Amino acid sequence: MNTKYNFFKGFIPGLIPNRMVLFSFSLLSLLTGHIRKKTRDLHYEENQRILSDVKNGFFKENEYVENQDSWEKIKFGSHKKANMAYSGCEIIATYNCLLSLGERGNAFPELIRYFEKRGNALRGGFGIAPSYPADFMKKRGYGISRLTSRNTDRVNKFGQEHDTFLLTFYWDKKDITRQLHTVNISKNDRGFFVHNSGTLNKNAALGPFDRLGDAILSLGKDVAIIVIYGLDKK
Repeated sequence: MNTKYNFFKGFIPGLIPNRMVLFSFSLLSLLTGHIRKKTRDLHYEENQRILSDVKNGFFKENEYVENQDSWEKIKFGSHKKANMAYSGCEIIATYNCLLSLGERGNAFPELIRYFEKRGNALRGGFGIAPSYPADFMKKRGYGISRLTSRNTDRVNKFGQEHDTFLLTFYWDKKDITRQLHTVNISKNDRGFFVHNSGTLNKNAALGPFDRLGDAILSLGKDVAIIVIYGLDKK
């Protein structure tokens, strides 16, 4: 066993405070987020062409997106690995969050173009800094609260207080190389539902769950919260 390497993999998720991680992501976005307008416009035109085709096979307007792996043809970012399948989870979570709050008719290509201009990290290679989807929702007039605690009681109480959620988490609290993911967790009178979970249960939401903490635990026993944003209907 390479103890030194294992310590390195667990250092960030295990020892670096979540608030510091969020600050670092925002700073990374400011330093490495520039995508040329020409690129953004070309992506918008191509994405509009594909997503407006009702025969595209992976996207239906005004339905939750649960299948991020099928979005490799959709352009996002100028990093060599970046596309919506590789690093678009924050944008998908934002779209799903809007749906969960009752909004319809939001144009997905426009949402991608918005985040290509504001919030992407490493030109999209690291997705979107977690605070930017929350800022986007705040600008649309939604109430926003933030929780960075991993305490189960606080998480469940937070779940009772708000209408829908944006969750960014580590896949493995002991291994940073398993990377991060962002999802929308919606709530209705049946319980909590996790959208675009990235788990083996693809193409469908996870749920319902009685508590927010249970919904998060469904993503895997090793997941660790970085931040939960709670949003309230207007």
